[in-house]
Amino acid sequence: MTDGPSVYDLLAGTSEEKNLAEDLAGVVDFLSRFLGAAEDGNWYYANQTADQLRDSVEKFQRRLTEIVRDGRGDIERDEDGRVVRRFAAPDADGKRVHQAATAFVQSYAAGRALFPIDGLDDEQVKAQLLADLKRNADLRAALNAGDAAELSRLTGREVTIVQGPDGGR
Repeated sequence: MTDGPSVYDLLAGTSEEKNLAEDLAGVVDFLSRFLGAAEDGNWYYANQTADQLRDSVEKFQRRLTEIVRDGRGDIERDEDGRVVRRFAAPDADGKRVHQAATAFVQSYAAGRALFPIDGLDDEQVKAQLLADLKRNADLRAALNAGDAAELSRLTGREVTIVQGPDGGR
């Protein structure tokens, strides 16, 4: 864990703005996974992540719409049985949503490309994100090196690395 407030707590904005940004970050997450799978030629995983990407886009879109009710108050459905929705603008400032989304997507390759960290206005948020990214890189490096002592130091917990029967971790 890191000391001090989380990036979420440091960000300006309402809960609605942060929720929109989190849903947008979900779209970027699955877009990044999908692009990585396609680049690797892993078509099975690309297919799975395409479904998850679609679901993430739909989740984001639900924040931008409301359910339509008929004259009796029942939920209106289209000819395919899907719930009818209409646009309902959220009470959200686009700049704050963009700032939060920028903060939330930094762990994804597509996120860093689409929302560069230099686009953050709040220097405290940027510094916390950079510290978090460095810590994660240090953890990955220690894990890849099999350095239990360094992992213990970084996590504040005693870490033991167990070798598998084939010598792998």
